[in-house]
Amino acid sequence: MDSPIEQRPVKEESTASQPRLQRNALNLFETIACTLANMAPAEGIFVALAVAVSFMGTIAPWAFLLAMVGIFASANTMSEFSRTRPSAGSFVSFIANGIQGYFPRAALFVSSTCFVILMLGYIISTTSALAFLGYWLQLCLQIWLNIGLPSWSWAVISVVALLIAGPLLLRSVVVPTIWSFVLFLIEAVALTFMAIALLLIAHNHLTVPFTSVGGFPGGFSGLALAFPIAVLGFVGWDNSGALSEETKHPRRTVSITVFVSILIVGLIYFLSSYSMIVGYAAMHSNDPMGALINDQSSTNSPFIVVAQHYMPWFLAVLTVIGVTSSTGYYIASAVSQTRIIFNSGREGLFPRFFARVAPGRVPVPYVSVLTYILLSLVLIVLPALWLSATAVFTDEAIIGTISVVLIFLLANVALPLYFWKYHRSQFNWFKHIMVPLIGVAVLVLPIGSFFVPSNPPAFVWIFLGLVTVSVAWGLYVVLRHKEAVTTLGTMVADE
Repeated sequence: MDSPIEQRPVKEESTASQPRLQRNALNLFETIACTLANMAPAEGIFVALAVAVSFMGTIAPWAFLLAMVGIFASANTMSEFSRTRPSAGSFVSFIANGIQGYFPRAALFVSSTCFVILMLGYIISTTSALAFLGYWLQLCLQIWLNIGLPSWSWAVISVVALLIAGPLLLRSVVVPTIWSFVLFLIEAVALTFMAIALLLIAHNHLTVPFTSVGGFPGGFSGLALAFPIAVLGFVGWDNSGALSEETKHPRRTVSITVFVSILIVGLIYFLSSYSMIVGYAAMHSNDPMGALINDQSSTNSPFIVVAQHYMPWFLAVLTVIGVTSSTGYYIASAVSQTRIIFNSGREGLFPRFFARVAPGRVPVPYVSVLTYILLSLVLIVLPALWLSATAVFTDEAIIGTISVVLIFLLANVALPLYFWKYHRSQFNWFKHIMVPLIGVAVLVLPIGSFFVPSNPPAFVWIFLGLVTVSVAWGLYVVLRHKEAVTTLGTMVADE
């Protein structure tokens, strides 16, 4: 039988006086739109393709397809939690609810720690998108229009983009969601058009991705090395979980959103990478994959090289989609993650000040939004004082994304604990044990690859520093705000 407190896994105080977000603002289309923008396939494939090719050669596209299947396992965790207890706290609340019924104070410590890791990880990761935007625009202006800008120009471009995005985030959740979808649509259509054009132009080489050429160790022997970067390309799939309080029918909508979004972006990754392999095979009869990797090193984008070779007029479009992808990613991610900050302030994991909403008809969590923007600004300006654009967006993307992936992993662990404790009659060994274990196994790979000796030691120390700060905050909450045990995980999106 189910636990008698099935619907209330923690002791609840009245939630009537708690601040609430705009109810029923988003429909299914809009949650899918925001999630797709958050996943930013253009930026993802621009960065990940050459890495995957360096390990797997011509069959690298299959790594993205397999990564899509692997991420479905974690999507199951989001879906199962959201259909029973949707929350603007997303994985932070889910992890808390998973542990709460066994060890309440441990749940408070773990969820407080996870909140800081997730908050800082996502802010660092999304700021890397703005750094990429500045770098990409500077690079394309130099190649396309032969306009040479000072080396620090990327930082100025990134700050300007941030200042433009800021006002959108302070509007009703619908406004940034629609804008982020428009930006995603531009990149999706452009990537699909480019892929189809390459497949038609280089049609004599369509079977190349079915043969193993190039890469080291090459073929599926390199899958374990290429798989982590392919998995990281899907980060952002969890966007809709934190939007559940502003979503119509969140128990159904979030579940559909995560699976549909992962499928769409996975197919875009596969089609884009497949067409690039075919295009390079037609361009270079001798070692085409070596040429692709070298072009990544020399121009920082094989996509630019291919466009120059086959359709030079498309360079202008590539410039646009590099900008729209990064901007859409930042806006969509900020919309979602500011809701987690808001909810954590509301449930006692963070100062209540961060749960303030704008007065009036549209309750926007303005304190959380302004905090997110301010920290993003700091993460652009300070690194720009001594690092290049490529170093900033690469380092921040890796460190931030690994932090986020760690929380995904812990949520997979929490799922069976939650269902066994509170929904025993619904407990399913495949759905609540086997699938989360697959999710854990998939996510262990990118986390493990982060600690390989070839990575700069500074990466590891920064990540460990981030974890240390998070643990310290968790201890502070447990020791100084014990009452948060009674409010932890109490805010259900549709109640």
